Amino acid sequence: MDIRLMKEFICLAEQLNFSKAASRLYVSQSVLSRHIANLEKNLGVQLFIRDTQSVQLTASGEFVRDEFAAVVAKYDEAIRKINQMLSGIVGELRVGFLERAVKKILPDLITQFRSMYPNISLQLNQYNMGPLAQALKREEIDIAFSLLFDQTEKGYNSKTLYRDSLAIVLPKNHLFAGKKVISLADLAHEPFIFAGKDESPGMFKRVIELCRANGFSPNIIKQYSFPENALLMVKTGLGIAILSRHMESPDSDLWFGSIEGDNTKFDVVITWRTANTNPALQLFLKLLDSITF
Repeated sequence: MDIRLMKEFICLAEQLNFSKAASRLYVSQSVLSRHIANLEKNLGVQLFIRDTQSVQLTASGEFVRDEFAAVVAKYDEAIRKINQMLSGIVGELRVGFLERAVKKILPDLITQFRSMYPNISLQLNQYNMGPLAQALKREEIDIAFSLLFDQTEKGYNSKTLYRDSLAIVLPKNHLFAGKKVISLADLAHEPFIFAGKDESPGMFKRVIELCRANGFSPNIIKQYSFPENALLMVKTGLGIAILSRHMESPDSDLWFGSIEGDNTKFDVVITWRTANTNPALQLFLKLLDSITF
């Protein structure tokens, strides 16, 4: 049955006056009368008692009024929820991230987003670089906070959050510890601790290129899955590492030195699939556009 017809009946049941109800519904009185007569015919029951002086609901009319009111309320609520979902006000957003890279910005960002859109469910998942890229590719997440070492692949968009750089990480007793700018060529014979090629392919490739640009192929003695493991291995004297500057901590057992040269910069970015139509994603991106990091 037409929802519009139900609403016309409910309006007349409230007004008990065809003229007033027709005016409120923006239809002619004759049209409203015809619609109500058709409704009664279709239901096979009299809904109103009419005379020249008044309009009254029958007992059947009161029952139909209550049932129609419940249906219309449910319909209006469904339409409201659908519109909210389509506008992104309700829904779900799946966020993947590298913890250290966004530890200073993500908590406040998520807090602000939750405050603005409390009905959007947020899933937050921490990854390493390789698995993070795969999760985005497999559509397990809507957006990734990651490091950009290469051009964004076709089918993806990215937005830079801030610029970072690579740094050489040395144990405190190393000859070059305390030196602010270090030439990689001076470290050519050192044992290196590298990001796993499968875990962090972009980082692995950039550091290999950086070493070769300084005239040597690194002696890789260990590979790590998580950069925190690299810090521990450097601290225990297993070797030295090249890590993102955002991994730096006030740990007095380690020294983060800047690498000489211009090829150490990279972007910390958010990346999402161009074809992703999740409305909540668009609201998240809009919030990001309004923030300066």
